[in-house]
Amino acid sequence: MKISKSRLKEIIKTIIKEEKTAYQEFFKKALSKFGVDSPAELDGDKKSEFFDYVDKNWQGETETD
Repeated sequence: MKISKSRLKEIIKTIIKEEKTAYQEFFKKALSKFGVDSPAELDGDKKSEFFDYVDKNWQGETETD
């Protein structure tokens, strides 16, 4: 099966858009778990804990270690 260059670009754009949306939803849930609307509301250790949580728990399709 051959895929044209333009079709491949469309597929990649779709995957990136879906990944971005999934990450945004995950990030919002993480904010909710920490009881804030923005990471800016967190101080010092809590902010570090939040981002550690996000890093540890987000497993996106295109993410690499």
